[in-house]
Amino acid sequence: MHGVVHKTLKEYVVDRSDEATWEAILERTDVEATLYLPVSTYDDRDIDVILETLSTMAVQNRRQIERGFGRRLAPELLSTFGAHVDTDWPLPTLLECLGTVIDNVDDATADTALPTITTRRDGDDILVTYRSDRDYCGLAHGVLEGLVGEDETTTTVSKRDCVHDGAEVCSFRVTIEDGGE
Repeated sequence: MHGVVHKTLKEYVVDRSDEATWEAILERTDVEATLYLPVSTYDDRDIDVILETLSTMAVQNRRQIERGFGRRLAPELLSTFGAHVDTDWPLPTLLECLGTVIDNVDDATADTALPTITTRRDGDDILVTYRSDRDYCGLAHGVLEGLVGEDETTTTVSKRDCVHDGAEVCSFRVTIEDGGE
């Protein structure tokens, strides 16, 4: 997984608690303290055990934590991989191009297994499908919320299907209330 994910998870935990909590999580998970570089790759296991440990220490469940973390991660992903995104794209275009952007990032980087994202229009809404061996559905939901939060439109992201509820894929409906063009 890209270092931007690891780096942002640390920032998310420290901002919501403190550095001592982050250190305690690392100690409980046997994850080594690391200076994460955004475009380097790191072990997926680290994210998984940190999220699992965090969910045992917090009042929120794991999917809620993933979702909050995803909202925080979205602008960092846009910043890190901005070369693959046209800054002039209105929100609907950005959402419709997510699959292509992810494919381009995947082609440009080694040693990562990015999720598969597909999108399609449904009237004024955009349907987003997320597939990954990691099953970070809450994270995907939060990243979508973070992406739309960067825009000045009134937008809602709602979960339609989830692998944790027996579906084959996770899918979301993005409703842009005021057009977004």
